[in-house]
Amino acid sequence: MSQQHTLPVTLPAALSQEPLKTVSPPPNTQQEHTKQPTPLPAPCQEVPSELPVEDPSKHKEKHTTPVKGVPEQEHELQQQQDSQEQELHLGQQQQQQEYQEQELHLGQQQQQQEYQEQELHLGQQQQQEYQEQELHLGQHQQQTSQEQKLHLGQQQQHQESQEQKLHLEQQQQEPQKQELHLGQQEAQEEELHLKQQQQECQKEEVHLEQQQQECQKEEVHLEQQQQECQKEEVHLEQQQQECQKEEVHLEQQQQECQKEEVHLEQQQQECQKEEVHLEQQQQETQELQQHQGAGILEQKLHQEKAQSEQQLKGQLDWEEKLLDQQLEQELAKRDEQLGKKEEQLLEPSEQQEGLLEQPTLVPAPSQLHENQAAQVPKGEVLLPIEQQRQQEVQWPVKHK
Repeated sequence: MSQQHTLPVTLPAALSQEPLKTVSPPPNTQQEHTKQPTPLPAPCQEVPSELPVEDPSKHKEKHTTPVKGVPEQEHELQQQQDSQEQELHLGQQQQQQEYQEQELHLGQQQQQQEYQEQELHLGQQQQQEYQEQELHLGQHQQQTSQEQKLHLGQQQQHQESQEQKLHLEQQQQEPQKQELHLGQQEAQEEELHLKQQQQECQKEEVHLEQQQQECQKEEVHLEQQQQECQKEEVHLEQQQQECQKEEVHLEQQQQECQKEEVHLEQQQQECQKEEVHLEQQQQETQELQQHQGAGILEQKLHQEKAQSEQQLKGQLDWEEKLLDQQLEQELAKRDEQLGKKEEQLLEPSEQQEGLLEQPTLVPAPSQLHENQAAQVPKGEVLLPIEQQRQQEVQWPVKHK
C-alpha cells in the first residue's frame, strides 16, 4: 500500500458553523451500492484527497512576508487578491468535501461524525490561523509603519542634530570670522596708514627737493644778477669812456671850429686886403683915368670888383652852409647819444633798486658832469649842454 500525503482541508467559518446536511445519493448509486456493497473504510483510515491542497505554512509565509516600500492601497489590493484566491481555493475544497461527504455518508455515521469533527476542528484551526495571520499582518504593518515613523523621526532628529551642529559650528565660526575680519580690517587700515605716511614722506621729500631747487634757482638768479651788475658796471665804465671820448671829440670839434673861425678871419683879412688892393687899384685907375681915358678904366675896375665880390660871397656862403650842416649833424648825433646814455643809466639803477637788497651805486648825470668838470683842464669852464648848443648855433651867425 503506497503512502499518501494527508493534507488538512480548511473550511470557512460559515461552513463549519452550519449543520451538516445528509445528502441522499442518487438512485443509481444506491442500487449499485446495494448490489455491490463497498467496503467501508476503517475508522482510523484517512481519505486521500485527489486535488492538491496548498500547504497552510506556505500560505502563511506568503501572507507573513513584510511588504516594505509598497503603499497601503497596493497592500490592500494584494490582501483582497489573496482573500479571493483563498475563497476560490476554499470553494474548490468545499466541492471536493461535498463529494467526499457524499461518498463517506454511505459509510458509518460515526466515522462521518468524527470526520466532521475533524473538519470542524480543522476549520476552527484554519480560522484561528487566518485570524492569527491577519493579526500578524496587522501587527507587521503596524510595526513597519512604526518602524518607518521611527526611521523618519530618527532621520529628522539626525537632520535636526546635524543642522544644530552646523548652526553651532557656524556660530562658533562667526566670532572667528569676525576676529579674522577685524584683523584683516586692522591690517588693511595699518597698511593704508603706512601708505599714507609713505606718501606724506614722499610729498615732504618732493617739497624739500622743490625748496632746494628754488634755493638753487635763487642762488643762480643772484649770481646772474651779480654778473649783470658787473656787466652794467663794465658797461657804465665803457659809457664813461665813450663820454670822455665824445668830450675829446667835441673839444677837437671846438678846436676845428676855432681853426675854421681863424680861417674865416684870415679870409676876411684877405678880403679886406683885397678891398684895400682894389681901393689902391681904383686909386691907380683914377690916376690912370686922369692920364688916360677915365671911362674905360672905370668899367674894367667895376667889372673886376663885382667879380671878386661875387666870388668871395659864393665862397663864404658855401663855407657857412657846410659848417651849419656839420654842426647840425654833430649836434643831432650828440643829442641822440646823450639821450640813449641817460636812458641806459636810469634803467639799470631802477632795476637794481627792485632786484638787489644792496643797490649798486650808479653815477647820476650830475655826478657825470662833476666828473667831466673835474677832468676839464684848469682855466676852462664847462658850460651846460643847452648853452653849448646855443653858442654853437649862434657862433657862425655872429661871424657872418
